[in-house]
Amino acid sequence: MFSLIRYLISEAFRGWKEHRTVVFPSLVTIFLCAVLLGLSGAFLLGAYRLSHVENRLYQIEVFLKNSVPADSIKSLETELWQIKQFESVVYKSPDSAMADFQKRFSHEMLSLVNGNPLPASFVLTISPRYREPSILHELVLQLQTNEAFDAVEAPTDFVDRIAEWKFPLIFWPVATTILIFVTLFLIIGNAVRLSLFSRKLLVENIRYAGGSSFFIEFPFLLEGIMQGISASGAAAFLLLFAEKSLSRQIPVLSYYLSGFDYLLLLVVVAVTLVSVYSSFRSVRTFLNRDAVER
Repeated sequence: MFSLIRYLISEAFRGWKEHRTVVFPSLVTIFLCAVLLGLSGAFLLGAYRLSHVENRLYQIEVFLKNSVPADSIKSLETELWQIKQFESVVYKSPDSAMADFQKRFSHEMLSLVNGNPLPASFVLTISPRYREPSILHELVLQLQTNEAFDAVEAPTDFVDRIAEWKFPLIFWPVATTILIFVTLFLIIGNAVRLSLFSRKLLVENIRYAGGSSFFIEFPFLLEGIMQGISASGAAAFLLLFAEKSLSRQIPVLSYYLSGFDYLLLLVVVAVTLVSVYSSFRSVRTFLNRDAVER
């Protein structure tokens, strides 16, 4: 049993050595495809993180005029709650606004100002079902008509830009991923078929000697595994090195590419599975066609 397994493994390595003119271009193609898969995954991962950022942008802050009396604040809050698109309405007093400002910025920025210049405000969060750029614009315009509010602030420009980028950031990486998998399947299948034709006499002799289909398929499957792991593994290490280097230069990328190492591991597994399946299908098709011809 062990001698048989040893022979099958040695036959797989012998196939690499004897057919390196076929194997090497296949390895290069798998490597490049794995790099493109990793880049497509990075764009999809960035789009996923960007969607979380987008959800936090659907907030509106309305600043009250100083002339608004304290007893009118409760009625204003009730009026805002009546707008169905709002998930939450939070009142922020001038003292709370000052505390938030001091957490984010230096105290020296207010050293030349006497007292607390920050006004009271309401922070309004839009419900998930209404988080659309057009609805955000409508709500901003609606709130600006209220005379009790001195200013209305919302990241409308940023939301519009994200909405404009969202489709290309998702569509093109997905389309590229599908195209790459089809390319991998064809390239690896052709490489295996060329290797089979060059060893056709050996395969026929094994079949005449009573060798099983598994005995014939195993070396080619092992070749597919070695090609998938080696080429995609090299691509994963290259992309991981590039990601770490870029994250040191641009720290914000570390958030958008969080989990990129696990995605690269998934790329290696996916490419290896495609290599194995393509090798298996090519060998099985060859054996079935050869059996029909005989």
